[in-house]
Amino acid sequence: MNTKFAKIILPAVLSVGTLGAAALTATAGATTTTTATHAKTKTTTHPTATKSAAVELAGTVVKTEASKDIFWFKDGAKTYRVDFKAAKFTKGRAALITKNAKVSVVGHYVGKSTSVILATSVSA
Repeated sequence: MNTKFAKIILPAVLSVGTLGAAALTATAGATTTTTATHAKTKTTTHPTATKSAAVELAGTVVKTEASKDIFWFKDGAKTYRVDFKAAKFTKGRAALITKNAKVSVVGHYVGKSTSVILATSVSA
């Protein structure tokens, strides 16, 4: 009986145990490799409080959301979203911003976006 145990069961148990250890080693190695590659990356910081250059656009209103002081307008093929909470009206007033109305907007792009504008003045 002892020879059967030594010849059949013991090698089977060792091979199963070795497979488990190999899987653990492979997983640990992958984690170490991933960590090592991330340690060499550079990080860059972008200023968040800078304003972009002033932008002046004109177009036709396609959608309004008066409760939030926001409207969307098309200038050529591009659609812009405008936040006019702090804007002064050089011509007209907020009530005149309706669908298909002609508007002119002066303001700044918000963040890195080139389609969201924080208006400083609006003409409706």
